[in-house]
Amino acid sequence: MPTISIITSVYDAKDYLPLTVKSILAQTFTDFELILVEDGSPNGCGEVCDELAKTDGRIRVVHKPNGGPASAANAGLDAAKGRYISYVDSDDLLEPDFLETLYNMVQESGCPLAACGAECIDEEGSRLGRGVTVAEDLLGEGDALNQFYDVLRDGGMYCMVTWNKLYDARLFEGVRHDETMFFGDDANIMDKIYDGHRIVATNKPLYLYRVRTGNMTSAAFSVKKLDDLRLYGGWVDFFAQKPGRADLYRRAVARYWQVFYLFYVHAREAGPLSPELKTGFAKHKKKLNGLLSAILHCPYVPAAEKLRAALFVLNPEGCYRLAVARGSLRRGKEEGA
Repeated sequence: MPTISIITSVYDAKDYLPLTVKSILAQTFTDFELILVEDGSPNGCGEVCDELAKTDGRIRVVHKPNGGPASAANAGLDAAKGRYISYVDSDDLLEPDFLETLYNMVQESGCPLAACGAECIDEEGSRLGRGVTVAEDLLGEGDALNQFYDVLRDGGMYCMVTWNKLYDARLFEGVRHDETMFFGDDANIMDKIYDGHRIVATNKPLYLYRVRTGNMTSAAFSVKKLDDLRLYGGWVDFFAQKPGRADLYRRAVARYWQVFYLFYVHAREAGPLSPELKTGFAKHKKKLNGLLSAILHCPYVPAAEKLRAALFVLNPEGCYRLAVARGSLRRGKEEGA
């Protein structure tokens, strides 16, 4: 049985996958299996996976009909045999000591999971000088749920991505990715993974995250993006059931309102809402309506935003039009000054 199972979901990445696999096979920690989950990609990814598997006995390929990233991740978890799990996206790269460093961190700390920093690379593999880091107060060993401060307090996503971490496989017992979600499909499990556990974290950039033009995370706003409202709303519900986490609950409420309003503005800036988007926002607005009191009493929502939230709950379109009018008025005054 391998010590580590690496899960790589593969769809439309045949030009990058060989480089990704090469960086995985070059790891200084060698006791691992690499599970390539070929998610019904139409452009020859399946054949590339099979050819790569011939080059190293540690590579296994799982072929499945296309079901999306969550479905592929779950297929990888079901196939994994290792005592630890790590995710690597099919177009990303690893520094040679990624596995060794994270494995040593969990062994030395006794924590069931470890995380590292990441650096962004472009489509040609050049480093972009920016990446994924976490606040200093969240580094080292600590309560894993405190990692939520990264996204709820600081606006980062270090703690919410699955791909820069090493997990004890037992953390996934009874836990699977939500296959109905297209966005946030990885982050939606992190409250369950973190709950009741400790984590050890470093900002050493051992993971290289490729930024591709037109990939899923950089695509234009679509109704699928509303999955993120389900994600943030789920965190509100999660922390509402944690009496000892009142501060994170309040921060989750503030972030939910912020994300909801920003999504609405971004969608409207592209033009009138489509019937699909109208239906999607209306569905999520029921939750927002129920949270209005919590928003109005939240210390992390500025007074002006509380007023905006109250107006938005009453009339989202009217609130948006008012914001547009105020913005135009300000610009006119500045230009005339």
